[in-house]
Amino acid sequence: MSLPRRTCAATTAAVITAIATIGCSPASTYDQRMTYLRKVAGRGVDTYKLLYSQEAQIDKGRCERAFVGNGVINDAPDDVTGGGETPEWRAQVKEFFVDSCISGKPKPVPGDLPDPAASQPSTTPSPTAPSTATPTSTH
Repeated sequence: MSLPRRTCAATTAAVITAIATIGCSPASTYDQRMTYLRKVAGRGVDTYKLLYSQEAQIDKGRCERAFVGNGVINDAPDDVTGGGETPEWRAQVKEFFVDSCISGKPKPVPGDLPDPAASQPSTTPSPTAPSTATPTSTH
């Protein structure tokens, strides 16, 4: 039993369109990649918190294993037209996760403004050493 000609033609057209769309997907934009790096840094911080709550040792090796085990790279946006990621992009994603996992703080994304709290001078006065000068009398 064969399919009617129109059904075959429609199916063929749909398959060709799908292949053309998949094969020509544009690379993600710079902003999309930076948003993803922020998300990955947050996931690194979450991993830090989990490890810390379990009183586990937190080091580079442990965070790298968590990166692989959590499949973080699997949802990274493509940075190559047509799909896929360059080794440099994959390494950057891993770096953001691991650095954030080790420190417990999200690694800043290029172009983000620094945390104002980190750059503000302390408003708490520094303790001063007691004076060793001999008081003079005012008689």
